[in-house]
Amino acid sequence: MSRPGKIVLGLVGTLIVLVIIAVVVVFTNLNRFIKYGVEEYGPSVTGTPVSLDQVDVSPFSGKGELHGLEIGNPTGFDGDYAFKLDDIKVQLVPESLPSDTIIIKEILIGGASLNAEFKGTNSNLQQILDNLKKASEPSTQAEQPAAETEPGKAKKFIVKEFRFTGGEVTASSDLANIQRTTQIPAVEVQDIGNASGGVTAAELTEQLLRPIIAKALQKAEAEVLQQGTEQIKQKAQEKLQDKLKGLMQ
Repeated sequence: MSRPGKIVLGLVGTLIVLVIIAVVVVFTNLNRFIKYGVEEYGPSVTGTPVSLDQVDVSPFSGKGELHGLEIGNPTGFDGDYAFKLDDIKVQLVPESLPSDTIIIKEILIGGASLNAEFKGTNSNLQQILDNLKKASEPSTQAEQPAAETEPGKAKKFIVKEFRFTGGEVTASSDLANIQRTTQIPAVEVQDIGNASGGVTAAELTEQLLRPIIAKALQKAEAEVLQQGTEQIKQKAQEKLQDKLKGLMQ
């Protein structure tokens, strides 16, 4: 074989080795990358602290679980957290991991706990919803945080199916003086990012969390309104009884 031919083969061989090394690095560090991305990128989307205890995703089967995801409260609210997920099950398409667009077959969430705090007319969940909407707007996409740029190029995502079941929300209010817990309706979303060829991490986070928090907030507001109405009725009855007692004396 001629010298130029050997050089070309050598370059091709080197490129193949580099590609293999890159794939191995991505696969062997996948769990660390996911945890890093959630904890470093999450706060820029929710506007609150975000932590994740454990990630166990197999790059070969694509199956995995995330444990202990916690979204903290916005400034000015007292609870330990706003949103807590014990277990999240995911099914990735392993072949898509090295590509620019990661395909997720399904995300299943069960057993979530949300705290809806109402201070006057403001609530922590509404503030997080507002933060999610702002983070997903095009004007904010250019400002990519470290988790999008470290390591490697920013990824996009396609989620074929997302299901949320078995969640509950505890509503508390300084006006109505209540604390009630109620179930959150199930949430199902299909084909996130499919039509556009993928969504950014900000858009994906917003599209996953928004319907859950919106339904939780709706249920919490109903609980606060109901309890507040009951307390008003009770106070009115007590005043009426006191007046009747005064007339009878």
